[in-house]
Amino acid sequence: DAQVVAGQEQPAGPGIADGKGEHPPEPLDAAVAPLLVGVQDDLGIRLGAEAVVVDCPLCQFNLDRGQEAGGKRQEARGRRQEARGRKIVSLLPYPLLLISVVLVLAVVVWGPVNRSLAWPIPTPTPVATPTPTPNPAQIVDQFVPRLQAALAGQNWERAEEIVALMKAVDPSGDEVQAWARITFLRHGQALVEAGQVQAAQEQFDRAVVVAPDDEEARRWQQATRAYLAGQAALEAGDWATAIRSFGDVCAQVPDYGDALAQLVEAYCRQAQAAVDQGDLSGAIETLSQAHERLPDEPRVTDLLASTYRQRGIFCEERGMLEQARADLEAALALRPGDAEAQAHLDRVLYRLFPPKRIEIDISQQRFYAWEGDTLVYSFPTSTGLPGQDTAIGHFQVLDKMPMAYSSVWRLKMPYWLGIYYVGNIENGIHGLPIRPDGSVMWGGLLGQRASYGCVILSTEAARLIYDWAEIGTVVDIHY
Repeated sequence: DAQVVAGQEQPAGPGIADGKGEHPPEPLDAAVAPLLVGVQDDLGIRLGAEAVVVDCPLCQFNLDRGQEAGGKRQEARGRRQEARGRKIVSLLPYPLLLISVVLVLAVVVWGPVNRSLAWPIPTPTPVATPTPTPNPAQIVDQFVPRLQAALAGQNWERAEEIVALMKAVDPSGDEVQAWARITFLRHGQALVEAGQVQAAQEQFDRAVVVAPDDEEARRWQQATRAYLAGQAALEAGDWATAIRSFGDVCAQVPDYGDALAQLVEAYCRQAQAAVDQGDLSGAIETLSQAHERLPDEPRVTDLLASTYRQRGIFCEERGMLEQARADLEAALALRPGDAEAQAHLDRVLYRLFPPKRIEIDISQQRFYAWEGDTLVYSFPTSTGLPGQDTAIGHFQVLDKMPMAYSSVWRLKMPYWLGIYYVGNIENGIHGLPIRPDGSVMWGGLLGQRASYGCVILSTEAARLIYDWAEIGTVVDIHY
């Protein structure tokens, strides 16, 4: 026989295998197993804890077996719970690791997180701190760096957009008005440099609107208006108005665009118009004003020099030699290399101040004094005797003495003009020599060779030449 406990087939116990006993031979699992299972299920661990007395030996045995089976079941259940606990513990680091990674990423991306990782511990509820609302001036300050960058890059459209935003935030703020003035003023100045003066006028007007008392804005506004007036006058041929207008521009803003070039153009056109009408004096007056204002302007200097030269030649041709001289000298002062002006000036000076020149003709024994092409004096003379010949050549008056003395010849020589040296002895032009006793030599020999090498004149002629000639006066001696 066999008995089944909890559905398992077991070998028959002693006293049961032979069929002896008071209980019928029904398999044990069919009669006892349900009872044991039921008791175990109902009482659980209490079945093994209480002292249960059973009169029936077989039942006592089966109860013992049931108690033993219940203990085993309890032990198996404990082992399963322990295994589950170990599994939970073994799985616990993975969620913690995941949480740690998330926290590290949060710190990297959003900065430190002021939260405790001990989430099960109750923490105080954070109180929200209200964010202060910035005032208009603070908001405007945030636009300033962007506006400065736009101005530096001359991005005028962007700059004006930013100014409009600043005005919308703080319409009457002083800082907004100041930045608006700067933006409009700089935009206008850039337009002037680009030659867009009409558009620049609009910007300067806007600058004056936001800053009516700003001197710089008003100066640029007025200079721009004067420039536009000068342009209109230049186009209309009104040179005087153009000169006045562009002169005002340069006075207010010296480096205003091409105002200086426009002023030069107006001066030159007015002067040329005067020249075309034959009014050289009017042209010189205009260009002299321009040169006084613009001394380093080459166009004005060249035109003024050529106009002076032109008037100088005109005056020379009409015998107005003093005026011709002044004009030609003025032309050369402006342009020293003007060869044409120099040639005309030489001719004028020759006529005004003809060069003095002494001519001595040995073959004719004549003495001539010239001023330019005009013969001033002509006298008979006596030159050196043969063997003591007067030198021929081109000389000049070296010195003048009222009375010279020759220690060699012991002679006085009145109205001396020295002209050349022979060794250490100087020969010259003088009056009739005077002996130590006061008598005069060669008085009756004038007109023939008689001297020791000097050029002899009568005492009166020598006085005239002495007063007329200057040191440096040219002396030509020839046959």
